[in-house]
Amino acid sequence: MRTFGIVLASIVVLSATVTAVSVNSGDFQQLQGNFLVQLQATPAFKALSSSEFGSHLLETITTLLQTGGTFDEVIKLLEELKNNLETEQLADNSDFTTAKASIEGDIKLNREKAAKAVQEYGDATIQVKNLIVAINDLRGKLRNHKKQLKSILDQRKSLEASNAEEQREFAKRNGEQRQVIEVLGTLITDLTNKVLNAQGSLSLVEQKQLFDQIDKIGGHSPISVLVDLTSTFDQNTVRLIIGKLERLREAIKATLAADEANHEKSVATFKAMIEKLQELEDDIRNDEEKSKVQLKSSENAKISETERKATNELLEKQSNTAREASEAQLEVATDNYESRTADRSRSIAIITQVIQLLKASEQEQQAPAAL
Repeated sequence: MRTFGIVLASIVVLSATVTAVSVNSGDFQQLQGNFLVQLQATPAFKALSSSEFGSHLLETITTLLQTGGTFDEVIKLLEELKNNLETEQLADNSDFTTAKASIEGDIKLNREKAAKAVQEYGDATIQVKNLIVAINDLRGKLRNHKKQLKSILDQRKSLEASNAEEQREFAKRNGEQRQVIEVLGTLITDLTNKVLNAQGSLSLVEQKQLFDQIDKIGGHSPISVLVDLTSTFDQNTVRLIIGKLERLREAIKATLAADEANHEKSVATFKAMIEKLQELEDDIRNDEEKSKVQLKSSENAKISETERKATNELLEKQSNTAREASEAQLEVATDNYESRTADRSRSIAIITQVIQLLKASEQEQQAPAAL
């Protein structure tokens, strides 16, 4: 202990001084001896001697006085020792205050780090949960995109198949109708030229040719029935047949025109539907690409947030460990400081008591001399 070191150093100095100074007289030594006897009998002396420091201090004082040291010299030594202890306490107070502030700063810093890590961990946990939901939604969206694209492909194939069938049927109808119109024109021309213009009638060969042409139109047409019922092809009968043939041709032309117009509309509708499906497919594919980019971004973000969780979980543990170590360090430092302070306080109190006893004893020794 530094206190005992100071005492011993002071004792050495005082002992050297006392040795160099001659004793005034045997009476003075006797006086000092009587004082020590009286001092040892006082309650204060008994209280001081009960502590280790007080016991050593009184033992030292007794030795000094017995070897010729004066009260003033001993008191001066004790006061210097007391001042040294008080100065040492002030320095210890300053050092401890500085050390305590530094340790408490570390504790506060690590507590804040831990709190921030907990907050970051919680935020990252929420982000991971949200990203998992987003990733599942995006994957579901991509699956839906595939279903939609397949549905569009199926619709396109169905429309193209229907359109191809309609094109075949229209081509067949159109060809047949144009053929009928052509046959009707030929019949009308032949009847007009060979009967009406020639002012005659059809020969048997010509009649057979007429029947062959009518068969091309259809054996159950009204013209065919009319011709079957006709035994002679005179001009009146032929005019009647020509009239019916012309009306039939015009009706077929009208039907052909209407059919062609409907076909054009059908083709336009088919193209519009194909274009609409293409636009829809383009939109879905654009959405699909965006969803893929978002999915990749979300998956990367999930990895990042998962790493942030792990990092902050570790940081929280490290910060708490560092804080607990600093708290333990502060507790030890505080205990040591309080122990040193208590030791100095007791030492200072003991020295103060000894000084008071010495001064009181000195006054008592001086009182008989004054009388």
